[in-house]
Amino acid sequence: MVSNPNSPILIDGEPMLWVEPLRHEGVRNVTPKHLLNTNGSSVFKNREVQHESGTEKKAATVLKARRGVVEVRSQFMTVEYYDNDGVVHKHTLDYCVRYESGRWEAVAVKQETKRAEAQAILDGMLPEYRALFDKLTVMTELDVPWCVVRNAASILFYRELHHDYEHHVRVLLDELQQHRRARVCFYQMYTPGIDRPSRTTAIWRLIDLGHLKAEPGQLVNELTWFTVET
Repeated sequence: MVSNPNSPILIDGEPMLWVEPLRHEGVRNVTPKHLLNTNGSSVFKNREVQHESGTEKKAATVLKARRGVVEVRSQFMTVEYYDNDGVVHKHTLDYCVRYESGRWEAVAVKQETKRAEAQAILDGMLPEYRALFDKLTVMTELDVPWCVVRNAASILFYRELHHDYEHHVRVLLDELQQHRRARVCFYQMYTPGIDRPSRTTAIWRLIDLGHLKAEPGQLVNELTWFTVET
């Protein structure tokens, strides 16, 4: 259900080019954005994803860029957990992530100084809540360095262009298969006769699809070397 069911679907008899995204439908909303904080939201798969810290914003970007992720829900569920004294408390999960396989991952986003505290919450989750998830993850600023976030943002940007550049993606993949290279550098994939924006999009799409794999934790640029898996 869209957030505004009365939104028109036609303008002068023509379909709208923009469709209002679904609300995040979480158990709570982040406080309104202010100049002095990083509260806000983005859209993934036509659904609002909220964040209320710089680390949450980075974590959301990285989660959305993972292969196979079909849904990211923010502040989606409140769970109960035992503390060290056996007392039950409540905690709202920052993100719940669903994959194509149907697996669900619960993500708690904290500062590194509070990693142990967040891990204790996930470890102490009551069985009825634990059974809803296949994986429990704590993410801190150390898990989302700027280079990883920047790579993720590029993947998301070029993913949106896949439909328009699908032919160029196939052409590049065919080239890599024909040359049977085990390793290739980013700049080596530029080919005379193919315009640079089209080839750049194709390279990033093959990174996203897993055909080009760089060493983890490095910023991808034109000097990056990849392992080719076609």
